[in-house]
Order: sequence, then structure tokens, then C-alpha cells
Amino acid sequence: MPKAIRIAAILLLVLAVLLAILAFGIGRRTTSSPELTLKAEPAGLPKRVVVVTTKALPAGQPITAADLSTTELQVAPNEGFPSVAEVVGRVPNSDIAAGAMVARSQLLQGIAAGIKPGERAMAIPVDELAGVSNRIAPGDFVDVFMSLQAPSEAGAQRNNPQARLLLSRLRVLGYGAEDVGRQQAAAQAEGTTAASQPAPGSRAETIASRSNSSGTSGGNNGNNTPARSAILAVPVQDAGRLLLAAHSGKLFLALRNPGDTALADASLFVTPPPVLPLRRDLDSTGAEAATRAENQAYAGISLAALAGESDGARSTPAAPARTAPARPRTPRATSRQGIEIIRGTSPSNRLSSP
Repeated sequence: MPKAIRIAAILLLVLAVLLAILAFGIGRRTTSSPELTLKAEPAGLPKRVVVVTTKALPAGQPITAADLSTTELQVAPNEGFPSVAEVVGRVPNSDIAAGAMVARSQLLQGIAAGIKPGERAMAIPVDELAGVSNRIAPGDFVDVFMSLQAPSEAGAQRNNPQARLLLSRLRVLGYGAEDVGRQQAAAQAEGTTAASQPAPGSRAETIASRSNSSGTSGGNNGNNTPARSAILAVPVQDAGRLLLAAHSGKLFLALRNPGDTALADASLFVTPPPVLPLRRDLDSTGAEAATRAENQAYAGISLAALAGESDGARSTPAAPARTAPARPRTPRATSRQGIEIIRGTSPSNRLSSP
């Protein structure tokens, strides 16, 4: 009897081991099935041509055509870029690995994407008069005119206002509540529209929305808020001039044709002196470095120089020339040779005549 119990216990133990092995196998199949399902999902997406990188791209550096290539991948329709031309010139906001697909979220968006090297985005105050009756839209080119009251000298009352062209052909990055980044986002999200309607985010759509709202809001933009500032892409060496003119005078924007590339020739006029003079011990390398845009911006410009009244340009009355006093002439001692007259035989009576 004990032998039979011993055999039954052994059989039950073997059965329990078999059941444990069977349960472990069923458990592995259950946990692995979701992975198989997830891997099978991309197989249902069609292959599309997308842009990939040929090398690692660091953040903050503009992308060139040599950094990109195209390949076919199974991605969603709204992911990636179909052509290299759409990515060239864009700037990554984070590092992108070599061979990776370039995603839209990896690139700078908004106004920062529209700033070129050597430019700075600066905001200036505008109103309906200074902003061409609110007909300016992001992406336009404008000239900046300045109306300035010339600075008065100490103790003198002057009334010498001036108006002239300050900066030429600046790109508008933003106007009011609209900017180039919002236009691009609207165009990507909505796509193209019917030919009878302006494209979303285009200049025609911007002006149309302002025109529709001007009847009820008095020239406000689409969100019924008057435009109070315009964001311009300004060369860094001219940033100080724009800032000083906006603080001390009045700025006016003049809308210009994008195809008009004419610029004022500043070399024809006297260059105003900077606020910080150059060191006198600079060598040729330092003098060349002083001409860089960043160093010119650091040197600055004064209000008098901006108004064309620097010390070198002001006319001061010339001091009368001082003549040397006439030196008194002293009569020279002249030796006179006289004629001796002898009368009679006595030489004591001598008369001399000249």
C-alpha cells in the first residue's frame, strides 16, 4: 500500500511539471502576440518617397542639398518631406542622426525659420499711417523712412526736422498677430483651395481678411486687434540705427515690389563716426575685423551722427589767422665817406659833407 501511494505521488508530480511547462508556453505566446500585431501594422502602409539625411546634422546649422537624399519608406501621409527642395535651407532644432527621415517637428518653425545668417528680427511700432494703411503682410519687402528732429546744441533752439530713407528692402517677418510661421503652418494644414479663393496663409488671403474686417473694426487685422508692431529682418550692422531712429523719431514703412532690388549706395556719402572709436594700435588683421557687421553694430551710432551732424560734418566758423607782429626795424649805422676840404695852409679847418 505505501508503494502504491509512492507511485501515485510521483505521477502527480510529473503531471504538475508538465502542466507548468504547458502554462509557461501558453504565457509566452500570449505576451508575444501584441508585438507581432504591432509589427504587422506598418506593413499595411504604402511606401512613399521621403527625405532622409546622408550624415548627422547638428542643431542650429542650415541644411544643404549635400546633406540630404531620398528613399522609400512606409510612413504616414502627413510625415516627412517628399522633396529635397522643401528641406534645403531649413534649420534643425535638435540633432538628426545619419540616415534618419527628416520630420517637420525636427525643424525650426515660426519667425526663427525666416531669419537669414547676419540678420536679426526687430520689432518697430506701427499704426495705420506708418503701416501703409495695414496693407502690409508677412513676406513683403519694405523700405524704412525716418522722420527725425535734429538734435539741438547746448543753449540753442533749433528747428531742423529731416526725413530720409533709413534702410532699404527689409523683409517683413511679422505684422500684428500674423507672421511667416503661422502662414506656413496654415498652408501645410489646409493645403490648396479652389482657384476662386485665395490660398490659406498667402498674402492675398491676409489682405482679404483685413479688408473684410476693416468695415467693422476700422482697419484692424483678422482678430479685431489693431496692428501695433511690425517685425523686420534687419542686418545686424543696421540694428542700432533702426533702434535709435524708432526711439528718437518716427518710422514709416513703404511697401515695394518684391522684384525691385535697387538699393541706396551708401559709399557715395560720408560715413558717420561710431560711438566707440577704433584703437590706434590695430594691425591690418584687426582693422579688417573691425569692418565685420557684428563689430560695426558694437561700435554703435549716436543721434547726432544719425542726423548727419557729427563733429566732422558740422561747420564751425574759422578762427581769424593770426599774423606775426611786425618787427621794428632799427636803423643801420651807415659809414659815410666825407670829402675833406682844406682851406689855406692850415688843416685844422675841416668840413665834411655827405
